[in-house]
Amino acid sequence: MTLFGIAWRNIRQRLLTSGLTALSLALGVALVVATLVTGRIVNQAFESGSGLGYNMIVGAKGSPLQLVLNSVYFISKPIENVSWAFYQQFLPAAERADGVDGTYAGSTQTAVPICMGDYFRGHRVVGTNSTFFDRLTRGDGRPFEFAAGANFRDDDFFGGVLGAAVAANLGLRVGDSFAPTHGADDGAVHDPFKVVGILSRTDTPIDRGVFVNMEGFYLQDGHAKPLPEGETPASQPEAGLAANASGHVPLPFNQREVTAILLETASLPGLPAELMAMGLRTAINEGRDGQAALPVAEIRQLLDLFVKPLELLLLLVTALVVLVSAIGILVSMVGSSLERSRDVAIMRALGARRSHVLATVLIEAVLLAVGGGLAGWMLGHLLVGAIGPWITTNAGVTASIFSAAPLAEALLVPFLVVLAIVAALLPAIAAYRTDVAKWLQGPG
Repeated sequence: MTLFGIAWRNIRQRLLTSGLTALSLALGVALVVATLVTGRIVNQAFESGSGLGYNMIVGAKGSPLQLVLNSVYFISKPIENVSWAFYQQFLPAAERADGVDGTYAGSTQTAVPICMGDYFRGHRVVGTNSTFFDRLTRGDGRPFEFAAGANFRDDDFFGGVLGAAVAANLGLRVGDSFAPTHGADDGAVHDPFKVVGILSRTDTPIDRGVFVNMEGFYLQDGHAKPLPEGETPASQPEAGLAANASGHVPLPFNQREVTAILLETASLPGLPAELMAMGLRTAINEGRDGQAALPVAEIRQLLDLFVKPLELLLLLVTALVVLVSAIGILVSMVGSSLERSRDVAIMRALGARRSHVLATVLIEAVLLAVGGGLAGWMLGHLLVGAIGPWITTNAGVTASIFSAAPLAEALLVPFLVVLAIVAALLPAIAAYRTDVAKWLQGPG
């Protein structure tokens, strides 16, 4: 019989003990795998917001991180609103009613307003205009694609576009109607919007958004900005607004506010856009009207300060679990070596070398480590797959049984083998030094 066969026979003879040892190791490995994969998914979720076609967000004075989390990831609450007049400072003359370039128009390539505060069945409702999907990108530099329908038109006041995850979770299709609620899921029900487009999956927070025409958003109860005492709404001709084909009259400009402005900064020929962004950011932050935040910088700071330390802490805890499992291998192998000392003596008497005895014990430990490690690896992926739908819904990234952290996982099983060999060295050496004469002596 080969050394491998002898080691396998020893495991089968002590099936319960060996099984429990492998199980404890498998549970530890499953926790490690689930932690590694989930950590990678969390990083992917945050980093997915760094390439959506804009490199700056402008909003009310306050926490820049809160501004980014709310505007990019649709979590947290808006700080405050900024005025419509401030938003127009980023528009060129062709997009302004007065035909004059805004103060920051020369530094701006694209300015997209967003208005937030409503919900639809747990999903954030974002009021914006057609520029959002026409000129921004889906996160990898490519334009947005529609799985069904198309982008809403600016004159279609009650048109809406759904993210892929929203449409899949709620079972909505192009042509269906939906009515957002004000401030919370149990808030006052607004007028219905009609689904005109459903986005293809982007694996970004966009998948979790409900996007509606900003003009229809403004016409909902409670969305008009209260005017100071004595001031009247601007007349439509002065505001440059006109009713659409359905007869809906837009909200006057002096009653409008926006939650944030998504900016793609302009760049000078031969120079990176970051240079223009730095000057624009400084100019905005020195003013009174709002603040500018760089999404990539804020998210990197969040990852470095909170996410990565938490991930490291979880890894340390799971590493301790694996270490305890390795100690279990040690205890199991010590117990088995004491039980089969006579078997070892017989092997030696039949011609087995000391090295063969040593190798048999080490092979047995390696088999337990590989078996428990592979079982734990599969269990870890099953665990991620089980919570995958929840992660996809709440983080906006795909998480399934096939999600992986390739490099870390590739090193895991070899690490376990080395750990098992180290744990088995003591019982292996004990078996190596077994006194043949002592154990082959008869009673008395």
